Formats: sequence, structure tokens, C-alpha cells
Amino acid sequence: MTNAIFYQFLQRFCPFTETESDALFALFEPLAAGRKQHLQQEGDRVERVYFVQSGVLRGYYLKEGEEITSNFYFGPTLTGDVVALREKTTTRLNIQVIEEGILWQARLAQIDELSEQYPIMYRLFMVFFERLYAFNHKRQLSFIYDTPTERYLKLFAERPKVIAQIPQHYIASYLGIKPESLSRIRKRIMHE
Repeated sequence: MTNAIFYQFLQRFCPFTETESDALFALFEPLAAGRKQHLQQEGDRVERVYFVQSGVLRGYYLKEGEEITSNFYFGPTLTGDVVALREKTTTRLNIQVIEEGILWQARLAQIDELSEQYPIMYRLFMVFFERLYAFNHKRQLSFIYDTPTERYLKLFAERPKVIAQIPQHYIASYLGIKPESLSRIRKRIMHE
């Protein structure tokens, strides 16, 4: 990874200096992961955060043997089970590679140590958590107030990459419906 990509990504959250970016960048190691491979699975003790430079990951939970998709991660982005990381518990979140790309990993403990030297790291994670909270809150409200068709149309408008790049059965799961229902919704929209 060129540090320039990482630096540009960090600037979306808060004003990092090149020195701060370089120090954080140095903690990340390349991660080889093929399509359908998991970065973490339910029951794992989570110690790492991941930087997705390119490619696509999927977050999902297992309920009674059924995979329930919670999110899609397109590079460049950071991901990991932040709750399990902070609470030092095992995870319930599965993170799987959908589309191969360039991935990096870093131990949260090392990032925490670096935060003592560079307090901007705390700001980075605070902004990251705020955005994560806002995303999850909007998603929760959508499940309370919106119909499946409205959720699909919002997804189409707000995250067109999901519609273009993600298999339909994962999209259906993300919307909280069966693949057959998604097919009906798409047909109805095409005929309107």
C-alpha cells in the first residue's frame, strides 16, 4: 500500500500530519485473503483492525444457521468488531472477503500504545465510532419505518456500489428479506 492512499483515507476523518500517518501506517501488515475467506468468525477473540485498501468485504451474523448480512465494506475503509475489540470479548461478527483486493491488518494494542504519543489517534477512533453509530442508527430506523421496497430504493440511491457489485442473495439478507422477495421488488420497480 502506498502511504498516500492511507493518508488520504485518514484525512476524511481528521487532520493527520504525515508524521502521524506514517507512524500509524507502520503498524499495518499486509494480509493475504482470498475470496470467501474469513478475516474473523463468530467465537474468535478479536485483536485486530483491518484496512481495506481495495476489494469488498461482507459482515454477517449467524442466527439458527442462517447468515444475516449486516454490512458491506468497500475499500478504502477500516473495519473490525469495535465492540469486541474494546470490551475484549469474543466476536459474533463474521467478516468475509467477497471480492479480493488489498488488505492490511494491525493490532489494536499497538494502535493504543501509539495513541499515547499521538493523541490524534483518539480523535480518529472517536470520529470513526460516531460515523459507525450514525450508520447503525439510520439502518435501525429504516427497519422500523421503511418497507422492504423503500429500503431497497434507499440502498440503490445511497450505496449504488452495493447494487452493482454484491450478489443478490447477500443484498436480500442485508435488507431483511428472502431472495425471492428481492426479485419481486426489482421486477415491480422495473415495470413502474
